[in-house]
Amino acid sequence: MVEEVQIIEGCIKNDQQCKALLYKNYAPALYGVALRYTQRKEDAEDILHDAFLKIFDNIKQYSGKGSLLGWLSRIIINQAMDFHHQKPKAIFVDYGDYEEMIADETIIDPDKMTHKILLGFIKELPQMYQSMFNLCVIDGYSYDEAAKELRCTASECRTGLFRARNMLKRKVNNFLKEENQYDNGYNI
Repeated sequence: MVEEVQIIEGCIKNDQQCKALLYKNYAPALYGVALRYTQRKEDAEDILHDAFLKIFDNIKQYSGKGSLLGWLSRIIINQAMDFHHQKPKAIFVDYGDYEEMIADETIIDPDKMTHKILLGFIKELPQMYQSMFNLCVIDGYSYDEAAKELRCTASECRTGLFRARNMLKRKVNNFLKEENQYDNGYNI
């Protein structure tokens, strides 16, 4: 098996086999990252394609510090943000902090929630909230870092993330309530 270091060195030397290995080893995980930032599979494929062009052009800049997957993921995320910046802008309105207006709902039974269902709920969020959630919660960006990527303020990012989490809570709770009604009605 070819080692990661050898693959990187081969890519720097423009070795097509090494490029194919890099793609084969990392494309599925990176496609998953791209898919989190898009509404359509076709857009995720475009992001992945464009990101790999950048990866191959800039692989010599990978310093070896941190994981290669982390470095590659950062390129995918940046490409996804570029993709969204090229689209027509949605108006983002900051209505201020309205935390007191929303009742705190807790998840009833997390055992019934699958990863696929939760990702589906995230995909249903408005695009800006979806990006905020992905950047801050899944990818670990700070509010300031996410705001820079999204070209908004840190305050807008915090508010948007708060709203995204509340939307997700409601979706999860509604799903679990329906599941509990189904279980109670048919498992006598």
